[in-house]
Amino acid sequence: MASNSSFYLRFVKKEKVSKDAYTFYFDRFRQKIDFLPGQFTQIFLPIEDRERGNSRYFTISSSPLNREFITITTRIIQSKFKKTLFELVPETEVKFIKPSGEFVFREEETENRIFLAGGIGVTPFHSMITYIAAKKITTPVILLASFSTVEDAVFYDEFRQISKSNNNIKIVYTITKPEESKTPWTGEIGRISDKLIKKYATDIAHSSFWIAGPPAMVTSIFEIVNLLGVQKEKIHRENFTGY
Repeated sequence: MASNSSFYLRFVKKEKVSKDAYTFYFDRFRQKIDFLPGQFTQIFLPIEDRERGNSRYFTISSSPLNREFITITTRIIQSKFKKTLFELVPETEVKFIKPSGEFVFREEETENRIFLAGGIGVTPFHSMITYIAAKKITTPVILLASFSTVEDAVFYDEFRQISKSNNNIKIVYTITKPEESKTPWTGEIGRISDKLIKKYATDIAHSSFWIAGPPAMVTSIFEIVNLLGVQKEKIHRENFTGY
């Protein structure tokens, strides 16, 4: 380890998971790294950026139970940092900062979880849901995830398989622009709304709500959930800013 708070992991591979999103795998086998499902880390790359520096924050999309890899999942857009990330060569050593954050799944909190995700904001829920499934935790979980097109949807097939073998996990994806999708879609359409939440979350009064996605989407859904009568202390938020 480089220090108490930083460490280096070897880049292993990347995997395309949607039209423009990739999962990046880093070898954690030789490092003792503890984190909770949903936490984020800071990654440093060898770039020069006078405005934003050479690091960015990413949610860890893998479960803490995955002892082989730590993964991040992100959209690749036209920025110097993302271009460098995309072009990483296997075996490259990448600097990380110790994971942190309070947008996490804790086993001792047993109330129903309603996860509400917009776009790549689904990543902390991937860490949480794969952890819950692997440990066979019986806490009821509902994920409502919104994407523009079918081709933008991340983790959909994997989550569907998990829900088939875990009766306590319900997965619902909604597509906001089905007319722009190349793949036929027969599921929910439109943004996450009070109507959609009430359709699948049958016990709102005894649930906590977890919202992650672009800031405007998070604010909008927070207001929707609050209007449903959910106390603010039971609504948790994580903003995903674009870069």
